[in-house]
Amino acid sequence: MNLRDKLKKYEKNNKNYNPSMKKDRGYLNKKIFPNTIIKNDQGKYLKTQKIYSKDYKHGLYEINNFFEELDNYSLKQITNTDTKMKKEDFKDNILFIDTETTGLMGGTGTVAFLIGVGYFKNNDFFIEQYLMRDYDEENAMLNDIKKLLLSFDIIVSFNGKSFDLPLIQTRLILNRLNMPDFNLHVDLLHSARRIWSFLDSCSLKSLEGNILNFKRIDDIEGNLIPSIFFRFIEVKDFELLKPILEHNSYDILSLVTLFTHLKEIHLGKHKQLSSHEFFHMGRIKEKQKDFANCIKYLKKAIKAAQEKNIKYRAYKKLSWQYKRINQYENAVKIWQKMIEEQESGIFPYVEMAKYLEHKQKDYKKALYYAEEAKKLLNKNKMNTKNRKCNIEKIEHRRSRLLKKLNRS
Repeated sequence: MNLRDKLKKYEKNNKNYNPSMKKDRGYLNKKIFPNTIIKNDQGKYLKTQKIYSKDYKHGLYEINNFFEELDNYSLKQITNTDTKMKKEDFKDNILFIDTETTGLMGGTGTVAFLIGVGYFKNNDFFIEQYLMRDYDEENAMLNDIKKLLLSFDIIVSFNGKSFDLPLIQTRLILNRLNMPDFNLHVDLLHSARRIWSFLDSCSLKSLEGNILNFKRIDDIEGNLIPSIFFRFIEVKDFELLKPILEHNSYDILSLVTLFTHLKEIHLGKHKQLSSHEFFHMGRIKEKQKDFANCIKYLKKAIKAAQEKNIKYRAYKKLSWQYKRINQYENAVKIWQKMIEEQESGIFPYVEMAKYLEHKQKDYKKALYYAEEAKKLLNKNKMNTKNRKCNIEKIEHRRSRLLKKLNRS
């Protein structure tokens, strides 16, 4: 008989045994934050709840801004996923979720000791935090988390696809529970990276400071949270948990603000974007094959650009869009502008040579631009693989053009 069977036999023989009847272990500062002990068939755990009114402002936006123009179209712009929900079904059908864990690397030994959720109800925003005070309270907490997840069709997280939801799923399985299905998981990290990958970090805290106009005050560092929880298990002092709960609340509120800001940007309602943001929106529209808006954003990126690198990248991509829709006269204007500014390397010369050779059949002018590209390369004495490759391509183009000129 293994240990699990022995425990089951003990519970069966002990008629007075009830996990929910376990006595509290002499906790300190239990009233330092509002909380309720929740009991169910699997035992008990701690729960907190806080209600935010619709006009509560977190960073750039009030909470009620979240629902402005929220529909299948705006959701698709953020997630690249089609949904077919009725507009009125969105309001009470979205669950924001964030976990605090005993480790940052995941794995079967890592436990989500705090699961924070946020949802809308009666025009207010509720944040609830499910907290296990020790490992024997995990099963009771997870049972109620599972029921909660079953109540929503859309889950919103930050890095939840790689960390939070797989961790919850693992813990559910280990507790002989199954992960509930939901229609859509919106991981805002992926959406954020498509626009703000130029930042040194795309962490939620970085986005708060650089994009969302929110600064945390006296916030605890995330990497300290596991050790603080272990300390709490030892000394049973609720004062240790308070900063962790506040940290988790900030995370959930920032999910709402980040989602709102992404929606505003994708709908073109936020006009004050940086050149980098305009450029990356152009890339997004390119992938969506929305070339008209792609061109619009790239033009704005060029106009707003103060850095040579982003301006060059926008010029380059914009010329490709014009080529794609056969507007070569506009592409030529860009290449000529790049040549005038003399900060774009060989790219505009090579593109002009291609255009004049294949579209205009003007081999003499095409040869001129190929020669200019060769001169630029010769000025660059760095012996790189890319330089060698470019020299070979230009020499091949020159040879072909000379043959065509001799035949004409």
